[in-house]
Amino acid sequence: MLHNMLQTMPQGSPSRKPLSQLKQLFKEQHILMMLLKEFRDGILICDQQGQILQLNHSLKEFLDLNDEVVGKQATDVIENERFRDLLKGVLETGNSCVEEITLERPISNDMFFEAHLVPICLHATAENASTGAETGFSQSVDGCVIIFHDITDIRKTEKMRRDFVANVSHELRTPLSAIEGYSETLLDGALDDPSVCRDFVNVIYRHSLRLTQLVEDLLDLSKLESPDYKPDLVPTSLENLIQQAWVLVQDKAAEKNIHISIDIQHPLSLVLAEPSSLQQVLTNLLDNAIKYTPTEGQVVICAFDNGKGKIQVDVKDNGIGIEGKYLPRIFERFYRVDKARSRDMGGTGLGLSIVKHIVQLHGGEIWVDSKVNEGTVFSFTLDPHLA
Repeated sequence: MLHNMLQTMPQGSPSRKPLSQLKQLFKEQHILMMLLKEFRDGILICDQQGQILQLNHSLKEFLDLNDEVVGKQATDVIENERFRDLLKGVLETGNSCVEEITLERPISNDMFFEAHLVPICLHATAENASTGAETGFSQSVDGCVIIFHDITDIRKTEKMRRDFVANVSHELRTPLSAIEGYSETLLDGALDDPSVCRDFVNVIYRHSLRLTQLVEDLLDLSKLESPDYKPDLVPTSLENLIQQAWVLVQDKAAEKNIHISIDIQHPLSLVLAEPSSLQQVLTNLLDNAIKYTPTEGQVVICAFDNGKGKIQVDVKDNGIGIEGKYLPRIFERFYRVDKARSRDMGGTGLGLSIVKHIVQLHGGEIWVDSKVNEGTVFSFTLDPHLA
């Protein structure tokens, strides 16, 4: 379509063309512009000098561009050394190419594109056969069409899978190595030494519990990430679930002499939730607050109508807090601010990721606010049950 349109562009005054030919030309131009506008891939057209003639809406959105870039050098707008070489090669040789390029963006928001560069050749001239050219024709390159197919999500998913496998392998290796080492020591004679065998067995037992928790969290995460999984939302008493979560964590709180208080707005609407999943969210957040709050600290769980049509839950502590630079990644799988300390406390690194998935599957939002040495607040919302 583009090639036909360019070939039929008027060379002289439009008034000298037959009316039917002008109508056909305008029709093709209109179709081309509609295709450029609606095409989901980014499209850029430049002339033989590499200056931008046209770009579509998708490319503007991808790269946060506007019409002011028209007339500028494509390589100045798309600053990528590999792209510069590819475009130069196509404009010089007339050979099309397909290659992946990465456009760097701040804060790890790099974009990945499969770039298709196709030359625009409006004229072909016969060559003298005596030159020995294989084709017998040479083409004059009048420009280039570049199609940017966004593969960012694919590359990020691939990276997530690689990281996930690496993290799982690492998390499994530590307890398995400990179990193997202590078991081997027991079999080599320590089993007959009452002064050490009980301690060794206790170490094996603790690491087996950690393995069990890791497997359970992996199974939970796999279920939550399945496209077929949908929580069974029913009218649920949030107050009852908070009370049950409070009971479940009381022993851990008592070990550190931490006081947990409950502040619930009355009357509080029922919420639409899957009770077992919401119980998991509340227990996990309270457990985290206890872990990272020093002895004789305070933990408060609040539930209230936030005035925006949602029921909000806050879990506050006056613990060690989290530096602001770590907060954007706090809900990532296996992400730990202090890896060694988290493992010592029995964490798998999956708890907050599971919590985020559950809240989102309930149609809610979750976020965190924290200040170092002052404490942390995890907040999430739920839909009220409107009778």
